[in-house]
Amino acid sequence: MTEQVPLLELRNIAKSFDGTRAVNGVDFSCLRGEIHGLVGENGAGKSTLMKVAAGIHVPESGKILVGGRECRLRSYLDARREGIGVVYQELSLLPELSVAENIVMGIWPRGRGGLIDWKAAKERSRSALTSIGSEVDPDTLVASLPMAARQMVEIAKVLSQKPELIIFDEPTAPLSSDEVAILFDIFRDLKSRGKGIVFISHRLDEVLAISDRITVMKDGLRVVTDSCAAFDEGKLISSMVGRQFSEIFPPKGGRAREGSPLFSFDGVLSRFGRRVAFDVGRGEVLGLGGLQGQGQLELLQSIFGLGGCERQSVRIHGASVSVGSPIRAMRQGIALVPENRNEEGVFLILSVLQNLSACTVSRRQRMGFIRPRAEREAVEEMVKRLSIRIASTRQTASLLSGGNMQKLVIGKWLIFNPRVIVLLEPTKGVDVATKQEIYRLIRELAERNVAVIMNTSDMLELIGVCDRVLIMNRGMLTASLEGPAITEENIMKASVSRTDILTAGDRP
Repeated sequence: MTEQVPLLELRNIAKSFDGTRAVNGVDFSCLRGEIHGLVGENGAGKSTLMKVAAGIHVPESGKILVGGRECRLRSYLDARREGIGVVYQELSLLPELSVAENIVMGIWPRGRGGLIDWKAAKERSRSALTSIGSEVDPDTLVASLPMAARQMVEIAKVLSQKPELIIFDEPTAPLSSDEVAILFDIFRDLKSRGKGIVFISHRLDEVLAISDRITVMKDGLRVVTDSCAAFDEGKLISSMVGRQFSEIFPPKGGRAREGSPLFSFDGVLSRFGRRVAFDVGRGEVLGLGGLQGQGQLELLQSIFGLGGCERQSVRIHGASVSVGSPIRAMRQGIALVPENRNEEGVFLILSVLQNLSACTVSRRQRMGFIRPRAEREAVEEMVKRLSIRIASTRQTASLLSGGNMQKLVIGKWLIFNPRVIVLLEPTKGVDVATKQEIYRLIRELAERNVAVIMNTSDMLELIGVCDRVLIMNRGMLTASLEGPAITEENIMKASVSRTDILTAGDRP
């Protein structure tokens, strides 16, 4: 690539939080017409560095240059004026507003008398959505959209601002393979028009597939920057964690399906009007797969008392239980790791200690008062067990990286000691090392005879972690795959099948 003035250049950037150095003297640049991949473990400093570029964090030292000119970015508006846009890992959309209102927020089209021109707003929104292959209606409330559709709205919102450089922080995490392909076409189009793209992702195959250059960060430092051709997945992993991984997934259980089931479910999906029934055996990790939006979310949320199913019957260790609400489900020992950790899994304004102890406060009370020593000991033990990177347990959860937030969500349920745990996208937006830790924890739970039910859009994760996989299409179970039968080909065939394997009185 010919020598040119970088579109964005960060020089010797340093930033700390609560005495912990998140970024330590890092240099980074992105050229016009370049896709620059940025990778590293959770807590490596990637998002912090890019938030400096986006004006969200003001660095303690260092310089920011845009087009060769030094700038002082002290807010998101400053960055936007300099042509920098950001698609965040945790979406910035307002759920109770429409898609159009979210897309034109802050850049309202005006008509006569300075009033908002709603017709123009909808047309602008529809144009932005169409440009990225999305057919979402601009009048739709964001709250009613699935996560993948929300991600596309977020991307349309940023691109509608016509930035010169766009930072994408884990944009593919909620997307299907087809949607990722569309997004990469957008990347290539932006690149051809001379835009700069910073692509942060833990999906290393995607980084290798689309990037021109790649920067690896570790412990707040830049480890290496080189052309994409200089890397393969093994070298990237080695640079990120300082060691090679020979096995990503732990060995599967050998006792699956032995004896009576730990958990049984039988119900009718409200949206589809179809009956679904399944069991979870001892020592088994049960996966629920299929294309997105086929009833998986409603089914699994209903186990935690969040509705979605009618006439449902739930049995734990053979005994019938009531799960009509999350409180009732928790009383029966059922836990749920939600898909959207920021909105549903973490109390962002509370401390690490308060988050980890949230589900078990009543267990450490005496005469209505919390026993702080017992609470602190339980939390500190979990922080150590999960290797959560924090300055102290008093640190606010909003300051943690995405992977460490995910550990908070899982950790509070481990302290809860569930009998049944439902995991929705348990490794969404986390690095390869943290994924390994989560896979190990999932297997440990199954070995302790906790009924583990897992839904993930990551095909390899479904194959590598689960002992058995049920596939859903249009609200019906179309396959039950075990052992060697859990393959990408079989999963895809079942995902488009219209044959219901469940008949009255039968269980898969």
